[in-house]
Amino acid sequence: MTRALAIALSLTGLLIPALWLRAAPFDAAAQSNAAPLQPGQILPQISGQALTGELIELPAAAKGKPTVVIFSFSRAAGNDARSWNERLSRDFPKDVPSYTIIVLESVPKLFRGMALSGIKGSMPIPMQDRTIVLYRDETLWKQRLAFSEDGHAYVILLGPDGRMTWRSEGTFTEGAYARMKDQLERML
Repeated sequence: MTRALAIALSLTGLLIPALWLRAAPFDAAAQSNAAPLQPGQILPQISGQALTGELIELPAAAKGKPTVVIFSFSRAAGNDARSWNERLSRDFPKDVPSYTIIVLESVPKLFRGMALSGIKGSMPIPMQDRTIVLYRDETLWKQRLAFSEDGHAYVILLGPDGRMTWRSEGTFTEGAYARMKDQLERML
């Protein structure tokens, strides 16, 4: 980078982002090669901060017990995730932990604080302990989950060994929940 360009960028506040982009280029090839998760595969690691501030690492946090992981990419999907969580907590209050992953990468940074505040305000405290907000890897997780629609949550059932045993294929319905519940009861 020439000295004149560095001075010009520093005056416009772009020097640090320009150096960051140069030092750590985006690896689009790595992101575009993610295959959808298949039954029997171990859930790739997800690490993030819960809404209450605690660090959660999946699947390690769920080791040894069947676990439900619910991904939400939109407000409508958040409502769908709530339906899954409410039903799980009613039918399996202590036996089956569920974690919700809310992906906010595509939400403009200016609005993330408001979105997070709204999420916290509408969620019971015990669920906040098991909710991770991700501001990265949205494309990667959409590929891993065979994402096709914004309007519903993507639900994965993990066995005690962290391997996926079941995946939802649409919005919450009694039939979909019954299929997952059947799988869960076999593991308990």
